[in-house]
Amino acid sequence: MVKIQFQSIHIDEITQTSSVNNGTNRIIGRRHSEKVNQGLGEVKGEQNVILGGKHLVQDGDTFDVKPSLRKS
Repeated sequence: MVKIQFQSIHIDEITQTSSVNNGTNRIIGRRHSEKVNQGLGEVKGEQNVILGGKHLVQDGDTFDVKPSLRKS
């Protein structure tokens, strides 16, 4: 058995199917796959006005979610 011990832990965000477990945990039969595309940009300068912005995320993947073949 592997033992991992932290002095402290800080969690910024728990989303979707995330979990925080404490103590002795045995999670069987749970599986989750997810893919998220995000586009980040920056507007610099003074007195900027943005009207009707268009956003493009180039996603070069040949698949969106790879199925997990491994059982938990």
